[in-house]
Amino acid sequence: METRRGNGTVSVSYDTHGLLEVCVKNDRNVGSYGIFLGDNPLEFALPATLFQLIVVITISQTLYFLLRPLQTPKFICSLLGGILLGPSFLGRNEIYWKALFPARQADVLVVTSIIGVIYFLFFIALKMDLLMTVRAAKSTWRLGIIPFMASFIVISTLINVYYLPHNFPHLKSDTSRSALSATMAFSNFPVVSEALIELNLIATELGQIALSSATLNDCIQFSIIVSHHLMDTEKVEYLVLGTLSWILFLLCSFFILRPIMKIIARNTPIGKPVKRVYVVFILLGALVMAGITDIIGVTFLIGPLIYGLVIPSGPPLGTTLVEKCEVIILEFLLPFFFADVGMTTNLTALRNWREFVTLQLILFAGDVAKVIACVLVSMTYNIKPKNGTVLGLMLNIKGVTHLIALTKLRKLKILDDETFSHLVLSVMLMTGLITPIITILYKHRPRALKSSNIHDGQMRTIQNSSRNSELRVVTCLYNEGNVRGITALLEVCNPVPASPLGVYVIHLIELLGKSAPILLPINYRRNKQLLSVNYPDTNHIMQAFENYSNNSSGPVIVLPYVNVAPYKSMHDAVVNLAQDKLAALIIVPFHENDHIDLNGHVSTSIRKLNTRFQAHVPCTLGILVDRYSRLGVRTDHTKPYFHVGIFFIGGPDDREALALGIRMSDRENMKVSLFRFVVMNKKHCVGKSLSGREMTVSEQEYDDMLDEGLIDEFKSMKFGVGSVCWYEVVVEDGVEVMSAIRTLEGDYDLVMVGKRHNIGSLKDEEMGNFIENVQILGIYGDMLSSTEFCIGMVPVLVTQCGGDKRAMRFDRVGSNNVSEKSLNYGSQTSLNVNK
Repeated sequence: METRRGNGTVSVSYDTHGLLEVCVKNDRNVGSYGIFLGDNPLEFALPATLFQLIVVITISQTLYFLLRPLQTPKFICSLLGGILLGPSFLGRNEIYWKALFPARQADVLVVTSIIGVIYFLFFIALKMDLLMTVRAAKSTWRLGIIPFMASFIVISTLINVYYLPHNFPHLKSDTSRSALSATMAFSNFPVVSEALIELNLIATELGQIALSSATLNDCIQFSIIVSHHLMDTEKVEYLVLGTLSWILFLLCSFFILRPIMKIIARNTPIGKPVKRVYVVFILLGALVMAGITDIIGVTFLIGPLIYGLVIPSGPPLGTTLVEKCEVIILEFLLPFFFADVGMTTNLTALRNWREFVTLQLILFAGDVAKVIACVLVSMTYNIKPKNGTVLGLMLNIKGVTHLIALTKLRKLKILDDETFSHLVLSVMLMTGLITPIITILYKHRPRALKSSNIHDGQMRTIQNSSRNSELRVVTCLYNEGNVRGITALLEVCNPVPASPLGVYVIHLIELLGKSAPILLPINYRRNKQLLSVNYPDTNHIMQAFENYSNNSSGPVIVLPYVNVAPYKSMHDAVVNLAQDKLAALIIVPFHENDHIDLNGHVSTSIRKLNTRFQAHVPCTLGILVDRYSRLGVRTDHTKPYFHVGIFFIGGPDDREALALGIRMSDRENMKVSLFRFVVMNKKHCVGKSLSGREMTVSEQEYDDMLDEGLIDEFKSMKFGVGSVCWYEVVVEDGVEVMSAIRTLEGDYDLVMVGKRHNIGSLKDEEMGNFIENVQILGIYGDMLSSTEFCIGMVPVLVTQCGGDKRAMRFDRVGSNNVSEKSLNYGSQTSLNVNK
């Protein structure tokens, strides 16, 4: 008779002598029949594994929430969760330890952690643009080699001096000392990239330099690992076979697999997802590649790295794979690796604290040596010493790849358990200290490179741009729908031989399926093959601008760029480019333009991006509100001119709008109407400077004098020919300005107004809670773009002279969607027309 009980099969029978025999066969290790049939679920691999996953994720996410204010990286929280569950803390309770981590489940934990590591390395390599990053590393190769060598030499020397065999029993062999020194001295691209993304520094100049330097470190480390595994044999035939197999593997990867991946990407229709069957086989390929490299003998960790590099990053393949699978890998499979590391890290076994402190100080000295080397080498690249220090700290960040390397060394018996625990603690302590220091030192994200430009520190505006020189404009676009409005606006800016337009066209693309952001000047004809795979819209946008340049009424030089970065740091590269090229104007589309083509996430991200532009621009910023793509579309073919209305209340932002209007008025078939509002109660309010501080009486008088001077220049232009009109509107306060604007509706093709004003009872800070877009467009800009003025059909250009740090604060203020509602002010206005 057989019955099933607990974890096996119980057989009861009688032998030939009539004696009772009970035989228990343990043939079930995976799933249980349930607690109601006498099973303890935690004695089986499946429920124990699921319970471990739940506990590890819950603890790590809780720690991440608690430690986030300290800028603690996410991997440290996951590692802390694993250590808390391990023998250092909760694992000291034997009942808990045997229940949560039963011996029969250990192999499942190890295999699952290995699978998590395989896919983690695959996705890291998939998001790397190796050729572009290595190409960038050529110009900063000294930062990739010298700091690493300095750190390695210091760590290796101090270990050989202080880790004497008669003092410390560990690290006796030269191999273990060299492996430890190299592992802790290397900077890894995946670690630096993830940390910079969390710190929102990945698109900065220093972030780009750090990524290039870390990539060079990875290439060196990769070569050392492969060489070590191939030469770790005494038989020549094994060495020859291994080397030939490795070369064949590389050739097949780059000359067979990569072309296949390109064909898949090329055959995927634009805007369509990659077929599911391709996604499944590509993901399966990561496991196959890991198995092949393990068979060859160069460790299973190399296969997924090579495989990720041969797949084109970015859309459609890279983006699809990352969107579909990255969360599962990082949040559900990789935690098993941290649990495995935590179980191996036994802090209670650290009895020789002298050895522990000595090793920590040695590793700290290596990190200090890397920082000093970075500062010294940075000076040869004309990088400020403070930024060189920050760069050294970035390269000292350690993370998951270091833990993977240390785990591999431990399994190879190069490191013992106690030294492994020392090094895990060092990774946690150093990274936990470095990240908040970077945030403090690099808080304002200054330019990394010293500049000897005579224009440095000066605000470049339309007013102070020479009328007889090139006007440089940076235009940003998110999609093809922004092209027509931007080109129409550039055309009415009157490009003439004496003052041509130099237009830097930047296609802004969200960073998806990549680790490193790029700002790349492109030749769309030469790079058509490359861009058609990754970013097909870029070709169409740049071709449209080239057509505009060829057909413009005046000289327009178009210089195309593509900027791939996270939305939260996308503005950094644009601002730096505008600064380098001495641009006087940056034009960005409003986030609600062609809103039907954008989902909620993209629209919100663009809104926040525009706010960051307003906070950091080094010149004049123009936000183009063209919700219905009417700019440049002539609805009335009988109208012989392009009509621009300028609403002038006063201040530097309005002066920039008027200066641009003066430039436009020189163009043929243009009509420019200036509505100057004279506020009688303006003396009761205090104006503010560009920095946000209150202006003194003398500064206010000087500002008013600048207003009058620019208006006099406009009034002195072509009166009598109908191309320039000037109207003066006398009002009591800011409330009457809004009421007067409603009465000034007309047949405009474009309306311009400044963003910031400080008059009467209306302030941006106060109105931000009542009008939806006042933080970005200002009070009057928001009203002109709403249905209260010309039923919202007239394009509006809102200008801002220089950065405004208050914009970031305003963006956090909640607002209600009431911009379409009338405020119903019934004030009367006095209208004096002067011609």
